[in-house]
Amino acid sequence: MKAVETGVTGTVMSLTGNEAAAWALRRARVNVGVSFPMGPNAEVMETAQRFIDRGEIDNLQIIFGENEKAAQSIQIGVCRTGVRSMICINSEGILWAAPEMNYAANSRLPLLMVTPSRSLEPPSTVGCDHDDVVTQRDKGWLIFYCEDSQDVFDTVLQVYKVIEDSSIMLPAIVGYDGYEGTSHAPMRVFVPPQEAVDSFLPPPNFIKPEKDYFNVDWQERISHLRRQHGLPNQNLMEVAHHQKRAEVNAVSLIENVGKEYSEAFGSKHTGLIATHHCEDAEVILVSMGVIYPDTKFVVNALRAQGVKVGCLKLRALRPFPGRAVSEAVRNAKLVITLDRNRVAAIYDEMKSALYTHLVNRRAAFVPMIIGKVVSMGGATFALRHIGHVVDEGFEVVRSGKIEKDLSWYPIKGIEFDPSRDTIGE
Repeated sequence: MKAVETGVTGTVMSLTGNEAAAWALRRARVNVGVSFPMGPNAEVMETAQRFIDRGEIDNLQIIFGENEKAAQSIQIGVCRTGVRSMICINSEGILWAAPEMNYAANSRLPLLMVTPSRSLEPPSTVGCDHDDVVTQRDKGWLIFYCEDSQDVFDTVLQVYKVIEDSSIMLPAIVGYDGYEGTSHAPMRVFVPPQEAVDSFLPPPNFIKPEKDYFNVDWQERISHLRRQHGLPNQNLMEVAHHQKRAEVNAVSLIENVGKEYSEAFGSKHTGLIATHHCEDAEVILVSMGVIYPDTKFVVNALRAQGVKVGCLKLRALRPFPGRAVSEAVRNAKLVITLDRNRVAAIYDEMKSALYTHLVNRRAAFVPMIIGKVVSMGGATFALRHIGHVVDEGFEVVRSGKIEKDLSWYPIKGIEFDPSRDTIGE
């Protein structure tokens, strides 16, 4: 099959999100895959191991750590040698690996983590929300989130090219919904041939340890003073500033790499955001991950009835595309965010973006905004629920009043009783 309008002949396969991540690993010529296998990430490296067992690739080694902390440490060591790698961890595993993740970001190591999200415990659940990824929102990692298997495949290849650029040199998470959402849901995925991907994504050539990223002599770096006292405060602040500046620089590079990828393979999964019928919409739904295709379905159905509603997908949570989303929603009367995390990260980011890019610049009109926390732990958030949220949004538009800025929807009304052992039950 040929990619639309590009002429590149590839193969269409039925792949789950995890299998798509493994195929992206293969096409990116990753040399080391690291994991602590647990649900729902285990299938990624299992699929990659089958490539090796069948003799289809000979340049890949799979390493399983005894826990996520050890696995992340292994990947850091691998990346220090200039080798392209991938790690798969999720849920509590991300919290367990958090100290090493902080080290990777501060060391400016361009390593990639694939995260099929799973809820944090307790209570025990085999369901999905985005709490695990959102815990790393401000730790120096770039964060991308995918809606389906094709998105996973395309995003992994693009992210490698972004993070290995000498102006960026930051680690990145490519997240997607676990279990029922994307990780275990098969769909048609276009996989381009190896030679075409090689033309897009060259072998890694990021800075090696002996060329130290901050141009510090290694003898000085390991001197007695630095071992005992570390970097002076002012130097540490400079390091942090350069790290943040690299995140800002990533905005334009993500867009440019996305255009290059789209031209090569005809993919729609590029850039920082995706919009659907936002130009003249009065109400716009903002989400990320598997909720976005459902919002598109509802938008199309309501548009057929003459309802002016649109939807927007965040492909990148870090760097947050504040300017792009503000421009996309500036003509709407109301923005509704749909968060699958308990801190309502999208809601907070959107409020900040609207204030920074519209209010501070004295825009003639600024949309109202309300937030909904939905589908925690994989709780049902069906098409009818999206329709109800849209109805509520238009009621806010008609009245001009917001009764509740942020709410959880839908919820059964369970009350917490500290006298009961709810964990044991």
